[in-house]
Amino acid sequence: MSETLESEVQNSQIGVLVIENEAKTDRLQTIVRELMAELGMDLADQHFRGTPARVARLYRELTRGFGIDPAAILKTFHSEHRELIVVSDINFYSLCPHHLLIYRGKMHFGYVPDGEIVGLSKIPRLIQAMASRPIVQEDLVSEIADTFMSIVQPLGCAVRATGRHDCVAVRGVKCHEAQMTTVALRGLFQEKHSLVEEFNQVLARAAR
Repeated sequence: MSETLESEVQNSQIGVLVIENEAKTDRLQTIVRELMAELGMDLADQHFRGTPARVARLYRELTRGFGIDPAAILKTFHSEHRELIVVSDINFYSLCPHHLLIYRGKMHFGYVPDGEIVGLSKIPRLIQAMASRPIVQEDLVSEIADTFMSIVQPLGCAVRATGRHDCVAVRGVKCHEAQMTTVALRGLFQEKHSLVEEFNQVLARAAR
């Protein structure tokens, strides 16, 4: 295939993708508009005119994790380091699958490498990507730990997340200050309690 023809095919494919994405967004805007009308909102009000488009973009962003490949994020480098590595205070937000309301907080990640390490920015990228979809916090930390173990294959890893959930704060019990902490331990962290203590001590020192 000539370079010119190949370029035309690629441009055509990009055009199809753009049209498909616009069609998806337009459909989502229509759904949001219908929801607002059902709730009795005046769509002619100046504050609501752009709301369907904004909400559509918001939910596309909050669910972008469905289309992300974790293996493409976790590029590794060879290293002789065999001691604990901790990345703390990683901001994350996600969607509660029960009410599609946001929960957010901080996540802490530790691992002991076995010949391969990842770049510092890759761990926050992985966490934020995997959080960008409707998933309960309990499963989120477990899936992050399992994914990291599968791709990087360290000696062990630990994930700890503390989140505040809007589904608890603004509905039901309306408990604004409630927060939930979830922990996932894999490999050496399940076998050596001293390693978990070291992980917690590092986080405590960082918090000061």
